Amino acid sequence: MRPEVIIFIAIVVIYFLASTILRHYLDVKIQALYSAGLYDDAFKTLNTFFARILLPTFRQYTLRFMVHEARGEREMATRMMELMLRMRNSKKRQAQVTVMGFNYFITIDDKKRAKELLSDVKQRCDQAVAADCQLTYDIMCGKRHDYIERMEGMLDSADPALKSKLYLLIAKQYRNAGDTKSARKYEQMLDDLAKEFEFSMPQPGSGEKAGTVPADKKDA
Repeated sequence: MRPEVIIFIAIVVIYFLASTILRHYLDVKIQALYSAGLYDDAFKTLNTFFARILLPTFRQYTLRFMVHEARGEREMATRMMELMLRMRNSKKRQAQVTVMGFNYFITIDDKKRAKELLSDVKQRCDQAVAADCQLTYDIMCGKRHDYIERMEGMLDSADPALKSKLYLLIAKQYRNAGDTKSARKYEQMLDDLAKEFEFSMPQPGSGEKAGTVPADKKDA
C-alpha cells in the first residue's frame, strides 16, 4: 500500500476517534451543567463551534429544549419542541418525541396542542402508552377523578419522576372532585418534591414507557 494512502487512512481514523470522543465529552458536559443548575453555562456550551458541528441536530434540539424549559423560556422551549416533532425521525424516535411533546403541552396547559398530539400518540404508540396519555388528558383537561385511590396506592413504590407525575394527577383529580383542601395538600407535596430534586437530571421522553399510570384499555 502506498505511503500516502496509509497516511490518509490514519488521518481519517484519528479524526473519527477524536470527533467521537469530543462529541461524547460535550454531551456529558452539557448534561452535567444542566443537572447542576448552571443553565447559562450549558447554553454557552451548546453554542460553541464544536457542539454545533458534532452533536446530532435532534440531540441539540433536545438539550436546548431542556435548558429553555428550565430557564422558564416557554416560547423558545415550545419552538424547540415543535422542531423536534416536525423532524424526519425513525418510527421509534417519533413515537417517543410525540409522547414527550404531549406531556410538555399538558404541563403548560396548551389543551389544543395536547389534544392534537394525543391523536398522534394513538396512531404511533402501543395501546398501553395511548391509554396512559388518554387518562392523563382526561384528568388534566377534563373532569375525571376516579383514579385517586389507585394512584395514591402507587406512591410508596414510585421513584421521584413517577411520584411527581402522580402528585400532579392526584391534585388535579381532587380539584375536579371539588376537594380543594386535598388538592392543595398534593400541590404542596409536588412543590416540595420539585425543590428536593431541582438539580436532578430529567429524562426526555420518559413518559413513553407503558405503565406510568394505571389505565384501563377502555380509556384508549
